[in-house]
Amino acid sequence: MIDNNWIEEILKKSKAITKKERNSINDPLENELISKAIESCFRLHKKTPDISLGKLLASAFDLVVSADYYSSVGHKGWYYCPSPKPSLYYHFTNCCPRHALNNIFYFHPSSKPESGSIGSSTSRLLRNFFNELLKKRGRKEEVLKGAEPVDVVIVNEEIHHILFGEIKASPLVTLPLRMEAEKLTDSAGNEISDHDGNLTISEVFDRQLSLFVPKFINGKWQDGQYAFGKKKNSADKCWGYRSMITILDEGDAFMTDYYRFWNEALAKYHPKLTESLYWLTNGCGAPNPRPASWPKSKGGEGGGFESVSDSKTSVGMDRTDDIKKGIYQVLKLGSEGKPVSSKWSFKVGIISNLHAARHFEEYLESLKDLIWTNDTTGKAQKARDLEPDHPLYSLFDGIIALTECHFRDEWLKKVFELDK
Repeated sequence: MIDNNWIEEILKKSKAITKKERNSINDPLENELISKAIESCFRLHKKTPDISLGKLLASAFDLVVSADYYSSVGHKGWYYCPSPKPSLYYHFTNCCPRHALNNIFYFHPSSKPESGSIGSSTSRLLRNFFNELLKKRGRKEEVLKGAEPVDVVIVNEEIHHILFGEIKASPLVTLPLRMEAEKLTDSAGNEISDHDGNLTISEVFDRQLSLFVPKFINGKWQDGQYAFGKKKNSADKCWGYRSMITILDEGDAFMTDYYRFWNEALAKYHPKLTESLYWLTNGCGAPNPRPASWPKSKGGEGGGFESVSDSKTSVGMDRTDDIKKGIYQVLKLGSEGKPVSSKWSFKVGIISNLHAARHFEEYLESLKDLIWTNDTTGKAQKARDLEPDHPLYSLFDGIIALTECHFRDEWLKKVFELDK
């Protein structure tokens, strides 16, 4: 028999965890950046209502994630690109970002953080992003870090509505960093014309860095740069937040250019158009055409090759393993919480920054409107075999993302629907 205090116990633990997290983990700059990024999106949407507010917000979430990733920038991981102007890049996919715009591939391992830290960071940032977004929209719901087995709790205590959610979050793009460089020469003084990834840069701290933001010029996506800021020293973990806040404070030019790039990158991610901006998206796969110099995968069997970005970094909730796990978790949470008699109107769902663009039809389309019930007799075959008031439950009360949502619950629809 299910403990009828289960929902209350999870809520109590979640409040305690969230309070501790906000007091000990979150630098004030994190929430300041999230707030400014959301404000920028609403401002741009007001100027140009035809632009989807949900997509704007999803692009802004990627900026917040990028700022978090930049905390690890140091002397190692830089990549030298000699032409057309010598530059150093700190990038998050496995190739030179400048040449990838022209479907030219030079391999170099990415500088993305370890997968374990990525998951914890994106989950925390998405919770905080939604919490600030609901405040901006005047909602009374609070977003809490869930206690096992729940990722996130969204609660409105006034009307006794609560959502237990499974988070699946990952950015579409992470903007590379760029640093100006002098021409490299060999021991004989000859200019090095090849790309070089085996570099340790001695002078990184307190040097001006810029963001690599492609711009559409003369019918073509080209190298674009925005001055970004400086990392003071190895202990300056929040410089990315500080620099991103500064660039947003300087006006809407950056956000306008960035969103145009981001939106076009999303359009190339799905449907899959393997050209130009596509190669800057996470989960883009192996290069096409693959150059002869492209390396084989390390330790792999069967003669496989390295990818530009593999399926483990698929965006939002679009990784197939994540979708499968999310479906199970939602079913498990629902089966434990929905039959419970309590004061709460209990909901379950998946929450992400981006919908399952490539895999929704394959994995979620047939399940989004599924309903279920418990039948302890083991004999019911049709609805008439159940009692007239026998309860039915939605598998998903919401499949929620900034870019696209599917609802079977009116409360969740009011909380999260953006572009209607």
